[in-house]
Amino acid sequence: MINVDDSLLMSYVDGELPPEQRAEVEAAIAHSDDLSGRVAALRASCLPYRAAYERQAVPPLPESLTRRIEELVSVTTPHQRAAERRGRRWPVQWAAAAFVAGAICSGVLTGYLGGANPLRPGVDPWVRSVADYQVLYGRDTVANIREDKVSTEQVLADIHQRDGMPVSVPDLRQAGLKFKRVQRLNYHDRPLVQMVYLPERGDPVALCIIEDGQGDAPVRSQQVGEMKTVTWRANRLAYVLLAKDTSVDLQRMADGIASGQTGQLYGKLPQEDPRSS
Repeated sequence: MINVDDSLLMSYVDGELPPEQRAEVEAAIAHSDDLSGRVAALRASCLPYRAAYERQAVPPLPESLTRRIEELVSVTTPHQRAAERRGRRWPVQWAAAAFVAGAICSGVLTGYLGGANPLRPGVDPWVRSVADYQVLYGRDTVANIREDKVSTEQVLADIHQRDGMPVSVPDLRQAGLKFKRVQRLNYHDRPLVQMVYLPERGDPVALCIIEDGQGDAPVRSQQVGEMKTVTWRANRLAYVLLAKDTSVDLQRMADGIASGQTGQLYGKLPQEDPRSS
């Protein structure tokens, strides 16, 4: 039986395997729920940055930022460099967007940009990293993503089983938001769940969740760079709802999610939180 590790799965998802090896991997996936779930998670984390940025007139990157990106690339892990293979022929503008998407996984960007993007007092580092990541999302970045029920349920099941995080996808259709995708990212080796929604007009809205051992905290609004954010903590999970578009009523949506009044699209859980038992 072929040994299927994450690197091989990534090559499979990227379509880089020769036919014979691809057939072997597909056979292994067909007989393993774990491999099937990992493939679904990898596919869910692939955003069409290139297609989105090809449609936009991207301004030239400042030389200083280009140097910083090159420095950051030099300190990423081999796993991250493998993920960057998909963009190795992109212009640096596309590479910048794709790289930041990978950099959040290790927390590399947190505080690194120094004076250009300093950490502000009262802003959790993970919230700052998420804001730095989410600011790269334009409408075109996610507009062509189709909601995939099977993939979404597999990713959530993986999060529930592997990470023990009782998360679900809120139904924000009444607020005019269409659910697009859920992803399992990493921040300093901690699972970070990102859910992306698209309003009828304007830029995407994201809900991100991470494990947090601090006590519960009420809903609070805060501007973080270009992003409008609303944060709260409950049941050892920390939440941030964020968007660039100030016309979106994040506070009202966050109040509904935090109070349990908002319905769920995916990942419905029993009334009793398993973490409290």
